[in-house]
Parts: sequence; C-alpha cells; structure tokens
Amino acid sequence: MEGSVTLKVKVRTFPSHGRARVHETVLPMIGAKEGEALLLAQYPTVWEQKTKTVAVTGYGDKMVDKSVIMLSPEDMASLGVAEGDTISVIRKVTWMEKITKGATKAGGAVKEGAVKAGGAVKEGATKAGGTVKEGATKAGKTVEKGAKDVAGKVTPKKGGKEL
Repeated sequence: MEGSVTLKVKVRTFPSHGRARVHETVLPMIGAKEGEALLLAQYPTVWEQKTKTVAVTGYGDKMVDKSVIMLSPEDMASLGVAEGDTISVIRKVTWMEKITKGATKAGGAVKEGAVKAGGAVKEGATKAGGTVKEGATKAGKTVEKGAKDVAGKVTPKKGGKEL
C-alpha cells in the first residue's frame, strides 16, 4: 500500500452506489488501479481494524478536480459525511495480498530457521565425526596391540623360531 490521500466529498451528479470518481492522478498516488477497491474513512484517520470505513470501487476521471472525490448519497450516509467534508482514501488490500504477504514472511522465517538448523547440524556432525574418528583410532590401536599379544601367545615356537 503506497499511502493515503485526503479529499473533499462531493455528491455525484449521476449517483451510483459503491462507485467513486477521483481525478485519474489520485489512483496511482495510493497504489490503486482503475476498478480496484478503495477504503474511505472520516478525516483525521488512524488506519486500524476499528476504523469505520466504507469500501467503494475507484475510477479515474479527468473531469474531476484533483482535491475531490465524487460519491453517491448512499455511500456518504454510510460513512456519515456530508458534501464538503474531508475524508481519507486508501487502496483496499485484498485477502489474497494479505495471505501472500503472511506466507512470504512465514517462508522467510522457515528458511532462516532451516539455515540456522543446517549450520548447527553441520557443526554437530563435524564434532561427532571427530569424536568417532578419535575413538576409532584408539580402538584400532588397542585391537592392534591385543592382536599382537594374542598372536605372540598363539604362534608356536621351536627354539625361539616360528614354525
């Protein structure tokens, strides 16, 4: 969401409930495209979930003044404003955008956790490999010593010579 704009309310000459007309330069300022949903709220506004808003479809029009938003009487009544009042206008973020943003954030957190876990596993495996190697070397020397000892006891000798 790019941001919000503050516009003065004017009654549409051809009322059409749920539709708003603004100057064509206003839509890009709030990151909206022709035909996208806009949220309207009384000014001054702190945008939060408790803010009373009215959703309308926004259309750009060269004939509308840049400081005005044209609304139907029904939309004005729903918002509780009169002609000449000032309102805040933002682009309505769709559920799909909210879900995508949340999934992207969650994916990044999972990736970061996996990288950290992978590093910990690699470090642990390296330490374990070193410990196993050290233990195997000691065991090998012990087995070699024992084998020589056993071989010396098992091999028959005759006059100090092996048979």
